[in-house]
Amino acid sequence: MKKIRLNEVEKKSSGDDYALDPTEEYVIEIDNEMEFQTAILMSFQVMGAPPALKNYHAWLFANGFNVETPNPTNEFVAPYYGVKPLWETPYSQGIVVKAEDDSDYYIVMECSSKNKGYKHTKVILTLGGCV
Repeated sequence: MKKIRLNEVEKKSSGDDYALDPTEEYVIEIDNEMEFQTAILMSFQVMGAPPALKNYHAWLFANGFNVETPNPTNEFVAPYYGVKPLWETPYSQGIVVKAEDDSDYYIVMECSSKNKGYKHTKVILTLGGCV
């Protein structure tokens, strides 16, 4: 498992590459991520959400989850952890990370460079963890 901090400045080899590898088992300290993640979600209200958010909504719909009140479960996302992305498009990829101090999984959307204002931003879409 690799401990990471989301949205740290990283060197990229190409403007369109994703920094996170879906086949890596990432762990995060959720308490340390909350302030920045809350700021990102507030920026969605001010600037508008990135186009990549539609990828998450499409994934929810395709997998039978509620788009209005997202409800993916730990049991559903656990098989993706460190194996493959939940989705990957030119606008975003969705990966599963795990909290360091508990057994909760979180869905993280990494935006590509195609998202104006949100290039390479990593957003925890399930701030309370998966159900």
